[in-house]
Amino acid sequence: MKEDVYFYLDLTKDILKKKDLIKTIKLYVEEKNKVNIKGHYSLLVFQEEGNPVFITDQKDASIFAKSIEENWKLRPKEQSFFENGLFYIFSYIAETVRKKSKFNRIIVITDTPSDLSEGYQEALFNLVSKIKNFPTFIDIIRVSDEHERFFTDDVKLNMLASDTKGGIFYIKDKKEFSDVIKKLVKTKQFVSTFESQPDRIKISEDDYAFYNNLAKSLQKPDSAEGLKCHFCNEVVCPVCTDVYDIPLFCEDCNTSFHNCCITNHVMINNIGIPNIFRCPNDKCDVLLKLEEEVIPEVSGEVEVRIDKEYVEEMIQDEMPEIEPVVLTTPEAKLEHIPTSEEEDRSEGEVLKTIRIGGFFGKTYTVKRVGDKIIYAKTTATFKPSAAKKKGDTRETLKLSSSDKAGRSKKRPSFVICEQCGTQISGESKLKCPNCGYKL
Repeated sequence: MKEDVYFYLDLTKDILKKKDLIKTIKLYVEEKNKVNIKGHYSLLVFQEEGNPVFITDQKDASIFAKSIEENWKLRPKEQSFFENGLFYIFSYIAETVRKKSKFNRIIVITDTPSDLSEGYQEALFNLVSKIKNFPTFIDIIRVSDEHERFFTDDVKLNMLASDTKGGIFYIKDKKEFSDVIKKLVKTKQFVSTFESQPDRIKISEDDYAFYNNLAKSLQKPDSAEGLKCHFCNEVVCPVCTDVYDIPLFCEDCNTSFHNCCITNHVMINNIGIPNIFRCPNDKCDVLLKLEEEVIPEVSGEVEVRIDKEYVEEMIQDEMPEIEPVVLTTPEAKLEHIPTSEEEDRSEGEVLKTIRIGGFFGKTYTVKRVGDKIIYAKTTATFKPSAAKKKGDTRETLKLSSSDKAGRSKKRPSFVICEQCGTQISGESKLKCPNCGYKL
């Protein structure tokens, strides 16, 4: 699989000279091209007013050299645009990963600590939790002079590198910079995550919504006459023999699949989320999805954190008030599950059969026995005071009005979509034009 590399230059000082920077990046691209034949390279730099210059999908480093030459004197001299740059790159990765599976590596070269608001940083880490599983690695090279040892954003940088299985490197001159770049030329030992069925992936509800929005649904044909399935090569599925199982098709390559055949394929060949997969046509590889209810249960060990509101929505109209319960994982240990003998002895009224966690969860019978409600309960307890309504978690991200030295900082003229990372001009926007997420 190919590896796309993104260079992000967040440099305000002159510790690294322009000519050394260009020379080393050229070295990286030339050496990497020998082993990364299908991969491409991108470069992001900011101008002083915060305007991004983003060059993508290149194979020739001379294009980057020209861009660095043109923008070196125009780059910011006072503040870092660290988070802004990662948002740009994440948004681009999210768009391109729809079409092709690939590895992504971001190499950030920075010499100025970032001190944006906590809200901005929280949104950044929320996007990291989604992007990293494609997978995406973040390597950070912090440039400093010999007297600087500690920085205000050290914790943040270490968390980013660690969470994405990348590395953080501290350098003070061109020789150390060259040595680090040579190490990064070597391809990492990739851990299979969203290539095929993984051993274990942990995602939240919000992350699932992000992946679900990236994937496309299979389409119904205008006419089913003579339409054959990619897997069985038949008009009528030989497995289910259902004449009403009309093949659906991928709108990117027009490959058709019986619902029966594609469901069997997806249960084994998903990206780690049971209803999301890559198109089986080798020439396509676009990200597709089936409806959640099509997949009867999770194959593999996928863990999902389910919040109180999500559980209550499933049972609110058909269940009397009970103590709130949160199942943190589908395989969590249960304090009490009634056995078949207990159920036989009790003449309880079955209120509902529910699947906690959607298709990620398992099915439980909720029964009234006398004045009691018998249901599965985890060892973890829920504290209502810690809960947040879904609508309360969204906020408009803004730069802090001033830094410690009293310098005025420019406020962004855009908001960041918490779902896909797209930058949206104007704070009056109510919906993200890219993914449809309500702001």
